[in-house]
Amino acid sequence: MTRILQLTDLHVFSTPGATLKGIPTRECLEDVVGYIQANEHPFDHVVITGDHTHDEQRASYEAVRSILTPWHECLWQVPGNHDDRLLLRQVFPCRSEDGPGGTVNFVFPAGHWLCIGLDTHWPGEVAGVVEDQQLNWLQEILQQASQEDVALFMHHPPVSVGSVWMDAIGLNNRERLEEIIRADPRIRLVCCGHVHHEFQFRLHQADIVATPSTGIQFSPAGTSPQFADESPGYRVIELNEHAFTTRVHRLPVIKYHPAPDA
Repeated sequence: MTRILQLTDLHVFSTPGATLKGIPTRECLEDVVGYIQANEHPFDHVVITGDHTHDEQRASYEAVRSILTPWHECLWQVPGNHDDRLLLRQVFPCRSEDGPGGTVNFVFPAGHWLCIGLDTHWPGEVAGVVEDQQLNWLQEILQQASQEDVALFMHHPPVSVGSVWMDAIGLNNRERLEEIIRADPRIRLVCCGHVHHEFQFRLHQADIVATPSTGIQFSPAGTSPQFADESPGYRVIELNEHAFTTRVHRLPVIKYHPAPDA
């Protein structure tokens, strides 16, 4: 069995104590990491599915790197809309591979599984995109793979999440990605971030799941951004031979509360 920890939407600032709508995101990440270390069994891999920072400053990435020190040797990352690819590569040089068009992807084997990180960052936009050259790269990896099952990791979900305002900043060119998923029955799991709440959807043979943020939580309700008074969360994934389990965990106490007008 391979155990994977997914963290997403960290939104760390360069200044300690800085808040996003009342939530001190750096301190929340420290709380999440501390809770995981105290309560979870060890992980074989840790995957960050984007939005490492909120202000895209080098000091923010360095703060994230410091907080994630326990997992440096098993850390994999893809960027989100609040990331800077150059800074991500500079601060985390060991786990960032150059993909087509300057994208930051990853590939690693996990027993019978192959795990692939797909960069959906669209410079200057909140929405995401998977360019054709990126999807060509994905198809090449899949064609070369001998593993019998595949898990994808990406920031923007490849499906609508049933929220007017979230879907307006979703993934572009997802139709071709959906076709790739449909055509390859080995793709069983797609783990995403971006929406800051737990979500699950079945796309052909694949389970599409989104994971709560390690900081501020969103509600999919309404036509404009809504903030949920919920505690930070993370996802645990266990990959077995031809099977997997996945579940979301949240910190047991709501320590900070959102302030929409902040």
